[in-house]
Amino acid sequence: MPRQSDLRYTFEPLRGDPFEVVSFTLEEGLSQPFKLELELISHHPAIDFYRMLDLAAVFTIWRDDTPVRYVHGLVSLFQQGDTGFRRTRYTAVVEPTLARFNLRSNWRIFQAQTVPDIITSVLTEQNLTDIRSEICFEHQPREYCVQAGETDLDFIARLAAEEGLLYTFEHRDDGHTLVLTDRVSGLGTIGTHTDCPVIYQPIAGGDATEPALSRFHYTEQVRTAVQVQRDYTFTHPRYNQQHTATGDQDLNNQHKDYERYDYPGRYKRDIAGKPFTKTRLAALRNDAKLAHVEGDDERLQPGLAFDLNDHPREDFNDR
Repeated sequence: MPRQSDLRYTFEPLRGDPFEVVSFTLEEGLSQPFKLELELISHHPAIDFYRMLDLAAVFTIWRDDTPVRYVHGLVSLFQQGDTGFRRTRYTAVVEPTLARFNLRSNWRIFQAQTVPDIITSVLTEQNLTDIRSEICFEHQPREYCVQAGETDLDFIARLAAEEGLLYTFEHRDDGHTLVLTDRVSGLGTIGTHTDCPVIYQPIAGGDATEPALSRFHYTEQVRTAVQVQRDYTFTHPRYNQQHTATGDQDLNNQHKDYERYDYPGRYKRDIAGKPFTKTRLAALRNDAKLAHVEGDDERLQPGLAFDLNDHPREDFNDR
């Protein structure tokens, strides 16, 4: 028998009473601030804006009486709508503390520091200290690095993209942690084939009997296969500083001679040029394989791998 959804939602600001949630939209992605938009109702017809704006709030997804997902952040927009029979409608937008870094810009120089150190310095100087570093590879110090009028967020995004770093968020009921890493596979997994896997269950005209994906569309597309970069340094003028990166096993279903050549590569040593070239190719191929899914499994989050079960195409039942 189809079941009614056993999910419910609550929204609690740091100050004041909880709201009833009418609807919400949550946009998340790797290396981007999340954005939670909520339509709310309250019995209070005149909530003070100072109790909402720029303060913490938490949105909770419940399955029966168990909290299964938190989204914690700062309220960046609060709007009062119409008042009806004993209730008033409100709209709120919640974003991470990191989103505030798009409101500041600077001109400055960093010398002899690695990119992870520069990013951490920019974050902590504005009191964003709830950070966890999951850096696995060595990153070379930059002799000279300039923030040239960019917002702090754009500066962080540019450096992270150049070095192959990414970030995501972990949420609690009382805070959210910015996780900085250079290895997406290290962000975690959701279940296994034998223990709480993600289920594919496309049932038309009714609800699934358990949390599941109702749609799974997989796409592959042709992208650049080889990235070549070269640079020059006056200390070794005869050495071409050339590096090549290939897509390797990801190229099984396309031709392998689609090559991009870039000069200058913006590096002066091999120890920096090789990872720069690999990172550039990864950026060019980041949408070579895509899966679009729909469902009601609240565990799905950016960066978390999962095992899929019960898809009729067996090679899709993999991580």
